[in-house]
Amino acid sequence: MPITALIADDDKATAKLVEVLLKKWGVEAVVAHDGLEALEIMMQDEPPTLLLFDWEMPGYSGIELCQKIREIDTDNPPYIIICTARDSAEHIAEGLNKGANDFVSKPFNTQVLRARVEVGKRTLELQDRLMSAMSRLDKLASYDELTGLMNRRAVFERINEDFARAGRTKSCLCFTVCDIDWFKQVNDNYGHPAGDAILNEMGKLLTQQLRPYDRLGRVGGEEFLLVFAVDDKDNAEKVLERIRLAIAAHPFQHEETHIPVTMSFGATLIDTIDNAMRVEDYFKRADDALYTSKANGRNCITFL
Repeated sequence: MPITALIADDDKATAKLVEVLLKKWGVEAVVAHDGLEALEIMMQDEPPTLLLFDWEMPGYSGIELCQKIREIDTDNPPYIIICTARDSAEHIAEGLNKGANDFVSKPFNTQVLRARVEVGKRTLELQDRLMSAMSRLDKLASYDELTGLMNRRAVFERINEDFARAGRTKSCLCFTVCDIDWFKQVNDNYGHPAGDAILNEMGKLLTQQLRPYDRLGRVGGEEFLLVFAVDDKDNAEKVLERIRLAIAAHPFQHEETHIPVTMSFGATLIDTIDNAMRVEDYFKRADDALYTSKANGRNCITFL
């Protein structure tokens, strides 16, 4: 992980010395000569993450900068080293309490400065790995690994947000549950790898048929949930019919074997958001409509 440092020191000779040393140690740096300039740099997109601040500077002192930077809401907080001749226990405690991570005494001992910088780099690298791991865990918790679509929990949470927005804007939503027809026969006749391939391809096809801001998730084995804004029921039926025909015409295959696939749909229109109704209630209504589509021969659309 490349690390960029920010050196803030009103003594230009000291700032240049630290910049040269950091570059020698493999760390690129930018320089600010007062607290205001340093804060402006930290407010930019992707600011430096390793900060070396002088205690006394015009504009803002190093301690004031610590406080202001710690007030910035970020998932990737910087590592701050205060560089100062104020190295009494009281000053060190004050700096740490105001947000500094470490101290280096002036005048510098080069070996000590390098050691402090290496500690900062290791801390930032560990922080980056931790953030990456948390991001992966969050994705695993919210997305279906096979299709890449949101899972049931995640899509239900997003739909609750859509309900609140639709209630404010008086817009209309089509809540649809759909599943692949005769999917057990696909697994029995072609094998589970073929079934997985069909599910993966179905996720891509449904994504292509919907708009980026529509809701789409895999909520069961071969069952999907779609929620999208429409003008009225006729508009909703046209959208679902277009999706149904696209699926029936799509060349699903596995290992060069063509596999015919169709899908049944159950839908309900939400034209007035009732706060007493929950996502689960609309899901049941749409699921009941899906069972009717199954009873009517599959590969069709039913509204309730």
